[in-house]
Amino acid sequence: MSKRIPIVVANWKLNGGIDLLCASVAAFIGKHFSTKIAICPPYIYMRDMLNFLQHSEIIVGSQNVSKFGSGAYTGETSAQMLKDVGAGLCLIGHSERRQMFNENDGSCQIKVNRALASGLMPILCIGENAQQREAGITNDVLFRQMHDGLADTDITDKEICVAYEPVWAIGTGQAASPEDAQAVHAFIRQELCVIYGAERAEKIHILYGGSVNKSNARELMSQDDIDGLLVGGASLDPNHFIEICKQAEILAEEIEA
Repeated sequence: MSKRIPIVVANWKLNGGIDLLCASVAAFIGKHFSTKIAICPPYIYMRDMLNFLQHSEIIVGSQNVSKFGSGAYTGETSAQMLKDVGAGLCLIGHSERRQMFNENDGSCQIKVNRALASGLMPILCIGENAQQREAGITNDVLFRQMHDGLADTDITDKEICVAYEPVWAIGTGQAASPEDAQAVHAFIRQELCVIYGAERAEKIHILYGGSVNKSNARELMSQDDIDGLLVGGASLDPNHFIEICKQAEILAEEIEA
């Protein structure tokens, strides 16, 4: 098995402003990365981000996408709209969407297929909460979220990611140990083999997200089945985030050597 080149995705959530946007863009000026880097700002800043980064390798992504293609759905943004303005990927089923906005596996499945049909790379987010972890049903939860969320998806000539985000670790400063995270990622890879076959599953990136920072990023990404990071709070500090990206770049260079 060959190690996959890391992907690093920044999720700004409901944070940021023009000052953060400018500082983030400035941090990447003149820097080349072999690894894939994406920033997901709030919708309202996506156009600005795309304009500022038009000559950059940085991908601009969306934190969400509608399950609807068009129609009388006030406040929604479709996959095709995101593609039209230049977005390259979208998060789907983030734990905060599941917990606060009643996102479920069925809607995630629709969104994944909408994204793929429009040429966006979907990043399906899955993960267990503290109660589920303590009950020892982590794998059961992930199995359901993956098999239901990826049902009937045709990924021929298309790219898809899965992000494992242990809900108990998000925003707590308590990340999963690299060994524990790897064990979960290995299980996810196993189930991707069931869904898509071993050859295709080996090419799919599985990201880790949960209190990621520059201190634990390299060790996490060095694990066999951890193919990058979904970074929350640490991505709001441009200097901190670029340090994480630099660690991914070093790893990418080692993989390509």
